[in-house]
Amino acid sequence: MTSRARDKRPLDDRRMPAIKAPIASLSPAEREWLSEAINYLNTAELQRFCAARIIPYKIYVETDNGRFVPTRDADRKGVIIDRVLHFLRTGIVKAQTTFRKPVISTKKLNRPPVEADQVLYGRYKNHDPAILALMKALTDGKFEFGAVAQEVLRGCWSRNEAPSYREFARLWQKAAREYSKPNPEWAFLNDRTQGKAGRDWKTLRTRKAKAVIDLLNRIARLPLACH
Repeated sequence: MTSRARDKRPLDDRRMPAIKAPIASLSPAEREWLSEAINYLNTAELQRFCAARIIPYKIYVETDNGRFVPTRDADRKGVIIDRVLHFLRTGIVKAQTTFRKPVISTKKLNRPPVEADQVLYGRYKNHDPAILALMKALTDGKFEFGAVAQEVLRGCWSRNEAPSYREFARLWQKAAREYSKPNPEWAFLNDRTQGKAGRDWKTLRTRKAKAVIDLLNRIARLPLACH
């Protein structure tokens, strides 16, 4: 799945092009700490950092005239962290997530979906009872709306692929089987799995997030026009 494929290397600029990267001033120990501690930022904190530095985090869709416009949907937390880490390592901003016209539909079906129907962005709705019933039938009752389903579909749509519900069910089951532990960006679930999520976890998260933000603001300063 997309976020599970995230590069888990410590921040390391040995493979960078010959440009000034934001992490260049950090020691190896600081880079390693940052690459792990950044998972403690929440989505709003990551989005504020990105917005101030024009790093995209919104999903864009292709319109009838071929232009790409932002939607109300944002990238998952893991995708945003990948984009931030890439920026820190290279100084280069990755392009936004885009869905092209073949995988998009805003037209509502006037009937329940069937297994041969394509799963399209705009038509697929989380918690839709008809979709849930179909997916339960195709997965022996195992399907659940949630992060796994979202990762599978957004991965397909970003590759300009719109699977059928039958294919979606197969992909979801494969991804669910491969899922063995929480994604790196799910800091609380990871800490709970390791027995480190005590009653003061929120306080510890806030403290660690502040340290991360302070470091990011030091190495990736805002453009002068933003001060």
